[in-house]
Amino acid sequence: MRKVELFAALAAGLGSVAAAVLGTGAAIRAADHGDSPQVRTDTRADVNDVYLFASPATPANTVLAMTVCPVAGVTAPKLFAPKVKYQFSIDTDGDAEANQVYTLVFGNPDATGNQKFTLTGPNKLKFKGTTDDAALTFGTGGKVFAGVRDDPFFFDLIGFKRGLAFSAQTSRNFFDGLNTMAIVIEVPTSSFGTLTNSTMGVGARTQKGNQQLDRMGRPAINTVLIGGGTPGGKKDLFNSSVPKDDVTKWRTEVVNNLKAAPLSRSDADANALASVLLPDLLTYDPTNAAGFLNGRKLTDDVIDAELALLSNNAVTTDFVANDSVFLTVFPYLGTPNP
Repeated sequence: MRKVELFAALAAGLGSVAAAVLGTGAAIRAADHGDSPQVRTDTRADVNDVYLFASPATPANTVLAMTVCPVAGVTAPKLFAPKVKYQFSIDTDGDAEANQVYTLVFGNPDATGNQKFTLTGPNKLKFKGTTDDAALTFGTGGKVFAGVRDDPFFFDLIGFKRGLAFSAQTSRNFFDGLNTMAIVIEVPTSSFGTLTNSTMGVGARTQKGNQQLDRMGRPAINTVLIGGGTPGGKKDLFNSSVPKDDVTKWRTEVVNNLKAAPLSRSDADANALASVLLPDLLTYDPTNAAGFLNGRKLTDDVIDAELALLSNNAVTTDFVANDSVFLTVFPYLGTPNP
């Protein structure tokens, strides 16, 4: 099971302590990424997290990163799935449809485990690289990396499983020392053109042939706010749908799950939250230095932010801070653990 992203965390744990924390009621659904039965069939195509932030090294650039293949090297191989498309979709005009797309497709691993890949993108970009390259440059000011990295996610999973037993004395990052596969792209922010309301929306997805396998924008929308975890159920349907349809197809589902126990948000609260959370794109204003919900920096504590958001401040922290050593230069994510 991949890193339990916040909404996932709420799922089982809040169910067991609902009466004490959020009121009585059945547990909400969860686990995390594998957020649906389909993505658990090949975790190499499982999108774990999406990050979007200003480059620490070149502030005029924007960094897009996705992690896939949870617990790489332990419960999953340190590989990308050959012939699967790994894509960043970028909406620049606020209609939840992609105006720019960056796509990486990988080949089979060689004898050393490295994979060749092809990157395609705007302005007829076509660039070839391999996963053994620390950083590759393309176009005018572009950079790309694909390979194994230290997992940047941080969360006290053990405390969560013990009924939200979070404390400054006992909480530890369960994901310390674990690796993930990562794709990182850096491009000049100016390459996105004029942004409507100074804001872009970014989502990551994996696709094989004509089948979309997984997608993600903000953390764990599917894992907690979409029901039906059976094969072919609502969670698979959500992952196969597209952001421009989220409001018409999924708003009622999200509102109902926000109103249900243990979250038990009012109708007004649930509708207001649904308006923020859908469509499922990570929104980002490059002129704003704030982090999540404005983009997502590697150091952003999405667990604390979302615990507070979903529980209406009944639970505000798991007492875990980032313990990864991030790089000051591209690709920024920490070097792989042994």
